[in-house]
Amino acid sequence: MTTSSRTSRQIEIVQKFADNKGRGTLLAATGFGKTYTAIMVILRLLKARPKAKVLVVVPTINLKNQWNKGLIRHKVAKNCEVVVINTAYKNTYKCDLLICDELHSYGAEQFIKVFETVSYEFIFGLTATIERADGMHEVLLEYAPVIDSVPIEECHENGWVSNYLVYNLEVPMLDDEKVEYKKANNKFKYAASRIGFGGADSFKNAQMLLKDSNASPESRAMAAIYYSSMRKRGDICKNSKAKIPVIKQLLEKFKDRKALLFSASTDFADSVQEELGDICLSFHSKRTKKDQATILKKFKDNRTKQRVISSVKALNAGFDVPDCSLGIVAAGNSRKLDNIQRTGRIIRYVPGKTAVIINLYAPDTQEVSWLNKRQEGQDVRWVNSVEEITV
Repeated sequence: MTTSSRTSRQIEIVQKFADNKGRGTLLAATGFGKTYTAIMVILRLLKARPKAKVLVVVPTINLKNQWNKGLIRHKVAKNCEVVVINTAYKNTYKCDLLICDELHSYGAEQFIKVFETVSYEFIFGLTATIERADGMHEVLLEYAPVIDSVPIEECHENGWVSNYLVYNLEVPMLDDEKVEYKKANNKFKYAASRIGFGGADSFKNAQMLLKDSNASPESRAMAAIYYSSMRKRGDICKNSKAKIPVIKQLLEKFKDRKALLFSASTDFADSVQEELGDICLSFHSKRTKKDQATILKKFKDNRTKQRVISSVKALNAGFDVPDCSLGIVAAGNSRKLDNIQRTGRIIRYVPGKTAVIINLYAPDTQEVSWLNKRQEGQDVRWVNSVEEITV
């Protein structure tokens, strides 16, 4: 691992931030060291202004805890406060430096208020990718324009993240699921033909039409059918029960690895836990904060049986367990951001580690087009059986 070259790259970014008058965003793949780069910015500020105040805003409690540990480790905690964005946008703050971790998430209608509730002189944004489907990234970049980008390819070439392999494994749906999917898909196509929807913006157009009081009752009814049938067919393939025995096979094949399973629903995540027994615990928003902390503690402790976490979105960001080397995506979408975040959870650097990321998909469904979109430019192997997956 060429640590020195990464440190040099981080110093270069800190200088670019200073050259841009303390205003900018770093786009960098998970594993590069965005948090440490931000701490370098803090250290440089405190050298010039020992009494400077820093506010770090994060989207989750997990990230807050990680940040607090890092700030204590680098002996800058007394000058810093870390708050979750749900708190930040409801209160007023004054600081010299505002750090916005996972900046892409601040584009939501309520979260963007944080730029009004916080009074700051300098601002540093951190994210793996800024682009948002709703276009709000353009607004975010007005506050903190991109000053540098460190893609995953650069991280991999320099040995800052582990080697990794990506597989797409075909898992046909059960017969009854295929029937239900076909019904939902036919409704979707019918509604699309009636209202003339198609293309990348069709989902957004349907939402707008539903809210348009001037639209005809028929148009709004068709938009409702379009919207609901699109969601239903997605839910059917994402939560296909056919995937559960395949997940079990994969964990048998890679029984010496710690694994993260990414699910679409709490029901699916809990079903996987029930099937796998005590090696797996589900992790989602229905768990209490205390339970979530216990689950993570057990997962990180090599003395426990638990080596699998079945999660629902909650661990897409703010999860750092370098010896986790197997990722199973039971349910994805078309968003490149989620793909980057999930990949980053699995490829944290450990000497000699080759991580494996396996995407499960139902053939002849939306999942195929979702994979093609979110994996554009990525080296991927498409396989039809667990036996074809090799490391």
